[in-house]
Amino acid sequence: MKTGPGILESTQQESSRFAYSFLPGLLFIVLIWLIHLLSYLTDADLAFLGVYPRHFLGLVGVFFSPLIHADLKHLLSNTFPLVLLSGFILFIHRREGARVIGLVYILSGLFTWFIGRQAYHIGASGVVYGMAGYLLFRGVITRDRGALAVAFAVLFLYSGLFYGLFPKEERISWEGHLAGMVAGLIAALIYGKKPFSKSTPTVTTIAIQPDVTQRHVSNTFVPYYMHYTINYSMHHPGKAAKPFTYSLKPDNQSGQKQTLLQHPASVKEQKTP
Repeated sequence: MKTGPGILESTQQESSRFAYSFLPGLLFIVLIWLIHLLSYLTDADLAFLGVYPRHFLGLVGVFFSPLIHADLKHLLSNTFPLVLLSGFILFIHRREGARVIGLVYILSGLFTWFIGRQAYHIGASGVVYGMAGYLLFRGVITRDRGALAVAFAVLFLYSGLFYGLFPKEERISWEGHLAGMVAGLIAALIYGKKPFSKSTPTVTTIAIQPDVTQRHVSNTFVPYYMHYTINYSMHHPGKAAKPFTYSLKPDNQSGQKQTLLQHPASVKEQKTP
């Protein structure tokens, strides 16, 4: 077990990064709540900003439909999943998390525009289904334990996820849910990295501090233990990496003649990118 200031600092940094991963989702939620509040106070109907399938002006909804919700119940049903799923994606897959969410956001609206009914499709449900689908399909595709754990957690929290992919009520856009799930699958295929892919190992030389003394025990040719002192001598780090040499000599013992042997050695480490 490792302890010390370095470990504590690393833990604090991970905790801070975990908390900040949920900040974009919270800001997005604040935005859609402000829009809904303004539309309620002004009695404005913003449904025309939704996706209207197979009409050119309906493409505006690709960008604006996730910001518009029909009522308070509709908004509440998407609030918690948006924060939770976006936070998990940004924390677990921090390198490509923002690109995944952006791709899901656009593709879910585009697919809805292609397959939806002739009506205005509004709400962030397609984005929610897209992010949940990404976590689920990524866990299945990569067969990584951590990703699979997240995938099962998504299934547990949203056990009724697949019921929304089929027509149930006329006012529910199941096409948007299906479009979001397909968008999540495509994002998982594009950004999902398979852990079993072969990679070429990279050989690097480890820099060893000079004048390092180690004690070794040998009883190969003598019936008693003999202690040897190894003194390392290193090349200049700026030059090309070459094998270094060390001197091997026994410690001073009574009745024994000292010998000095030179042995070539190299220390290398295999790194996988």
